Parts: sequence; structure tokens; C-alpha cells
Amino acid sequence: MPSSFIPFAGPGIRFVRLTSAFRTATFRLVAVYVLIFAASVAVLGLILFWITGVALEHQLNRQVEREMARLHASFHSTGLEGLLQAINERDGWRQAKRLVYLVRDASGNRLAGTMSAVPTRPGWSELKFEEPSGEVGHLRVVAAELDGGGLLAVGKSTEPFEDMRTAILNASVAAFGAVLVVGIVGGLGLSMLFLGHVETMTRTAEAIIAGDLSQRIPTRGTNDDFDRLARTLNRMLDRIADLINSLKQVSSDVAHDLRTPLSRLRQELEAAQHHLGSPGRHEAVLTSAIANVDEILATFSALLRIAQIGAGTRRAGFQELDLSTIFTTVVDAFAPAAEDANKSMRDEIMPNIRINGDRELLIQLLANLIENAISHTPDGARIEVWLRREDDRIVGCVADNGPGVPAGESERIFRRFYRLERSRSSPGSGLGLSMAAAISELHGIKLDARDNSPGLRMVLNFPV
Repeated sequence: MPSSFIPFAGPGIRFVRLTSAFRTATFRLVAVYVLIFAASVAVLGLILFWITGVALEHQLNRQVEREMARLHASFHSTGLEGLLQAINERDGWRQAKRLVYLVRDASGNRLAGTMSAVPTRPGWSELKFEEPSGEVGHLRVVAAELDGGGLLAVGKSTEPFEDMRTAILNASVAAFGAVLVVGIVGGLGLSMLFLGHVETMTRTAEAIIAGDLSQRIPTRGTNDDFDRLARTLNRMLDRIADLINSLKQVSSDVAHDLRTPLSRLRQELEAAQHHLGSPGRHEAVLTSAIANVDEILATFSALLRIAQIGAGTRRAGFQELDLSTIFTTVVDAFAPAAEDANKSMRDEIMPNIRINGDRELLIQLLANLIENAISHTPDGARIEVWLRREDDRIVGCVADNGPGVPAGESERIFRRFYRLERSRSSPGSGLGLSMAAAISELHGIKLDARDNSPGLRMVLNFPV
């Protein structure tokens, strides 16, 4: 279990993991996105602040202008007395308390209104005034001259306007700070989670380096990116473990199977040493020694060829081939050998079946299967080779009615140097089917050994 899931991890461990989280690529990526998003929030707040200010200022101006227009209309229809009465009434209305008024005569005397500040000229102006609390307020005022030299002014405090802008500014700053805090906390959380997965993979890799090839990266069943990566790495580890086990098995088999020809070679050379004066004996020993050396060289050559095929180096030479022609060519080549061994061979090959592959290797694959059938069946045996299409599949087969393979041995016959007990005395190195399996894997062919009741049936399922 990763240390990130240990409930009683000490403060020192938490501090190390926290400092490590700041250095992860996940945290840096989250930090970049957080900064971009925070900058977007700041820009959006400034735009909102400006747009709201403009809208509120426009609304305030229109309200003051409409009130000025109504009072002007009252003045023209009822005269100065009617104007003063209207302003006095408005000063008494609660809903009109946000608007302040001023009427002066030509001499500058106040006739009506509660506006403490006095505009000096007609038109729009910004005036300061002292509120009862002692604070300084601001008025947005429009003034107009009256007939006869008087002055009418209507104003409204900008305090609500300023309060709204301040609220928007504070909200933008709060959102900016919240984005930063949430982003940092989220980045740390993601980084800690990421570190937990990385530490799990690291410990698994260290255990494998130490020699425990059975270790695998645990999955959580969430099917997220980490689970898919863990499954991919586990499949890779399974493949590596299979290759290492195969290498160990090959090493053991090489040592076991080469011991016999090397022992014979040494005994024959010792015998020749004791019969130095016998030319005939020397010739026989040398002939036998050469045969043993040829057997050893053939074994190593087959192993090297299997290794090259398994490495996939031949895949670059793939081209479109007529598989039917390859089957026909190989069957015709082995028909005389089968007849000499007192065995019959029958073929049924569908024409014009084409696949991509290496011609030489596919000939080697089919030749090894037919040669295996000829070598391990008794006199009078029947060997059948066929190739055909079955629905959307291409299927080939080499079958015989010989003794077959014991139950449970059908998978093991493809191992290198593996030979059944009854075949120990027959010539061969036990590498033919291993090479066939390697060629099949290179071409994506599924090679199965099945019971033919009686005998053995080698089935090839070719990729379409």
C-alpha cells in the first residue's frame, strides 16, 4: 500500500511528501491553470467593475435629468410659487430622500431645498458635502438657470453608486483569492494523489530490481489513466517474466541436451587417443566427431534463428504473398519423403488465399509441422494438409493419425528442447515446434495443438 494511504504516517513523512508535491509536474500544471484562471477572474472583475460603474452613472444621470425636466415643467406651468411648493413636497417624501434640491433667486438667496453644497455654474458638476456623521459625501448635480435670473439644482448622492462599485471590487478580490486558495489546495491534493501512484510504481519496480519478479502494480478498479497505465506495465512485466523464465529454461535445456553429444565427442576423442596407431579407428572417430559437432552447431543455429525471429527483426520484410502457393510448394517437396517413410500424404488447398508475411519463414513454419508429423508417426500413417477460408477466417492444418500427444502436453511441446519420452531416441533437437511457434507469433498466427482422435492436429489461424 502506498504511503499516501498509511493513516498513521508521521509528521516528518507528511512534510517530505508535501515538499515533494510542490515539485511534481501535476502541481506545476495545476499552478499554471490556476494562475490563468485567476488572471481571467481578475480581468473579468475589472471589466464588471467598469461596466457596472458606467451603467450606474448613466442610471443616476437619467434619474436626475428626469427630475430636472419635471421641475422645469412645473415652473413653466405654475411659476416660481408652484416650483417651491413642489420642492417642499418632495423634500417631505420619503421616497424622494435620495434626491436633494436647491432654488436660488437672482441675488443668490436660498428659496427652497436642502442641498448644502451650492453649484457655481449651470450644467453637471460633482460637489462635496459634509454628512451629519461628519463624513464627506459626494453629489452628482445638474443645475439650470430660471427665467428671471434664478437657479434650480437637482442632485443625488453617489454613495449607493460607490457602495455598489466597492461591493463588486470586494467580490472580485474575494473570488480571486478563493481561486488561488482552492487551486493551491486542489493542486496539492492532486499532487499527493499522483505521488501515491508514483510511489506505488516505484516500490514495485524496486522490488522487481531486487529480484522479485512476481511483483505487480496494484489497480484500484477505477479504469482511470493510472489503472490503464498499471495494466499496461503489468502486461509488460508479465512478458518480461515469461522471457526471463524462458531464458532460464533454455539455459537449462541447452546444458542438458548438449551434454550428450559433447560427452560422446569427448569419449570418442579419448578412444582415438588410446589407439594412436590405428588409422582406420582414427577415421571412424573423426567422422563421428564431425557428426557430433554438426549436431551441436545445428542446435545453436536453430536457437539463434528462433531468437532472431522472436526479436521481430524479420517483420520489416513482410509483403503480400500467395499462401496457397506456399502450401502447395511445401507439400510437393515433402511428398517423396513421406512416401519413402511409408506414409501417405493428402492435401486440400484452396487457391488464391493471400496474406502479408515473410515467404521464407512461412515455408519454414509449414515444413517444420509436416516434418514433425512424418518423424513421429508409425509406418502406414496418414498425413493431411489443408488450407481454406472459414467464414471470415483463414485456417490451415497439418493432421496425422499417429500416437498424438498425451493429455496436458499440448502446450509444452512448443517449448525449446522439449521432447516426449517416446521421442528421446529419435534424431532431432526438439526445436522444430519452438521455431514454428516463434514464426507464428511473429506473423500473428494462432498455432494450436489439438487431439485428432487419434493423432495430432496442428491448426493455424491466420490473421485476415
